[in-house]
Amino acid sequence: MLNDNHVHECDLFLLSSYKSYFANNILEEFASLGRRNVNGWGLASYDIEGRANILRSAEPAFETGNGDLSREFYIASRAVSSNVILGHLRLTSRGSNYVYNNHPFKLNFLESDWTLIHNGTAHNPERLVPPEEHLITESDNDSARVFEFMRNKMIAYYLDNPKKSIIKGCRFAYKELINNHEGKFNLVISNGYISFVFIHFRPFFFLNREKERGHVSLLSTLKLTDDEEWLEINKRRNKKAKMLVLSGPLLIFNGDI
Repeated sequence: MLNDNHVHECDLFLLSSYKSYFANNILEEFASLGRRNVNGWGLASYDIEGRANILRSAEPAFETGNGDLSREFYIASRAVSSNVILGHLRLTSRGSNYVYNNHPFKLNFLESDWTLIHNGTAHNPERLVPPEEHLITESDNDSARVFEFMRNKMIAYYLDNPKKSIIKGCRFAYKELINNHEGKFNLVISNGYISFVFIHFRPFFFLNREKERGHVSLLSTLKLTDDEEWLEINKRRNKKAKMLVLSGPLLIFNGDI
């Protein structure tokens, strides 16, 4: 559950594995525990060809009046099967309350479909990307501008660096974001093969779960079960942020920014 000293914001979810899984049970817990987020939800998954699929709604995932999942979220959570699943429950801080402002967002660059979810607020989103460079044109959400900023910096690093490291490129882009722009930036960004988690102001909970078909890793801003040993991961007090990198169920990098 959230600590009282955290200002409540959107909630984030990531499943990462080498195998495709249905995650309807854990997504139901995610929607239930995040029921204060009443401005919509979104899910991202990847097909066998690496193409990203987005399902989202501007309606709550959990209907607080009757204590049930919304029918739309119930159906969507059972339709999604993937080795990487991103989930987002929105509480509006910027942008209009309509479906195109709901995360996840999708952009194709560096030969992959990338998806992003954001927890926090960019204080001056108009400074992130000039209007003529907007790619997610249907959205006036600050998180869409954060994604476009990350894309631009990742491409610039990739093209300029002879080692062509996606991991270093993503790290560089995020450092540029937090060093030059005010706001709160908890992010999950993935290309369906490798996923990056940036912890800026609010911790994540991590669980590696054994399955008959292989291990799966789960991360969320919510501790989703009480009978499993979730590891709370936060940035260090003397650091600006924490960066995690996952490949399948493996946490392959855990470092500071």
